Amino acid sequence: MMIGLSMQTTVVKGIKVLEALALASQPMSLGDIAEICDMTKSNAHRLLHTFVACGYVNHNPVTRHYQATLRMWEMGSRVHERMDMRVIAAPHLAWLATTTEETVHLAVLDKLDALYLDKVDGIHAVRAYVNVGDRSPSYASASGKAMLAYQPAEIVEQVAQTIVRHTEKTVRSPEELREHLEKIRSTGFSITTGEWRPGVMAVSRAIRGDTGRVLAAIGVAAPIDQTQRATLERMSESVKIAATRIETDLGFSSRIATTRPISELKRKRKA
Repeated sequence: MMIGLSMQTTVVKGIKVLEALALASQPMSLGDIAEICDMTKSNAHRLLHTFVACGYVNHNPVTRHYQATLRMWEMGSRVHERMDMRVIAAPHLAWLATTTEETVHLAVLDKLDALYLDKVDGIHAVRAYVNVGDRSPSYASASGKAMLAYQPAEIVEQVAQTIVRHTEKTVRSPEELREHLEKIRSTGFSITTGEWRPGVMAVSRAIRGDTGRVLAAIGVAAPIDQTQRATLERMSESVKIAATRIETDLGFSSRIATTRPISELKRKRKA
């Protein structure tokens, strides 16, 4: 949701300050906060004074820097506990299944595997099958690779050491896996053709939070021989729409874009 100038109220400015502090990798000065949030120092100082009094921000009187407290994490954790990814994703899975007429699924990364939390079967007599509770190796499945692409390098290396060829199209080596993951990061999609199960293609997209952390993946699977290029393109676009809608319902994609990295800010000052 875009917020226009007319809505730049004290509340919105306060949210900007809290987000800037939450996303910062280090304590911030008043000047940095004011510049990143595009407000005057006096406005930033008044808001920070309130947040310190409410326990959301700490102020170091020696360095004169500000830092978010765990109060925001505490509040976020309580909200998170009430959220069920399956419940939130369910209407979007149903929409995706209706739109593509193929089997769709929701998965999370569990250890080194993709674990399927929910699914909706396709309407065709010949269709791909997946059961809730099934697992697939993350290096060979579309949903697995969609999530693996955004994991730390050490996790990718752990997965790479477990590669076993399930079909002739399964990735052959850690190097090939890294190439696949790089392409996924570039395109935003994971597409597999018979890497886990012969004759089955799938397209998937990761569902991610504001910081880029992977929460789950949503995907479509279909028989290869009845999936044409134009169909694959439509599937990819539908998967993108469904993933974005889930992120919005989780409160992520509509987040107010307010901050720039501190390193960028300092480079600008030196220029």
